[in-house]
Amino acid sequence: MLPLPKKFPKTADKLRRRLNLWSPLFFTGIKITHLSDDYTHCRATLKNWRNTKNSHGTQFGGSLFAMTDPIYAMMCNCLFGKKYYVWDKSAHIEFIKAGVGEVYLDCQISREEIDAIITATADGEKHLPEFTVRVFDANNETIAIAKRTLYIRLKKEFRPQ
Repeated sequence: MLPLPKKFPKTADKLRRRLNLWSPLFFTGIKITHLSDDYTHCRATLKNWRNTKNSHGTQFGGSLFAMTDPIYAMMCNCLFGKKYYVWDKSAHIEFIKAGVGEVYLDCQISREEIDAIITATADGEKHLPEFTVRVFDANNETIAIAKRTLYIRLKKEFRPQ
């Protein structure tokens, strides 16, 4: 499997394809099925296969949590570019009901959220935006809700003096 490149590919589609070959996603049955050209929307699925099932035959909670892991940080890295540090800071997941079969999630970042991050980090201070993402089953019922907190800050060389 391919490691992630130090630089992100130049298009969203190339990045999506590269991420789908990345070991932490590929070997856990996670596939990014859509990444918008402006990096503000991403859809991912978790396969329904024996490697992702728990002892009850439903989707393993760790796999559900893993599918929420890289997406918002990746989207923000692409949105804000080389001038910013973007890290996952913390995460929490609440399991609502058992996930049976293939499941999916949709991650979105609004223009308002982007503007708020730019404003909050303009003076060089860190910003800790929180994103909530729901995981759905094939019936579009929520099976889990994850909250992801990112650490975003201008890199030192781009901070105001």
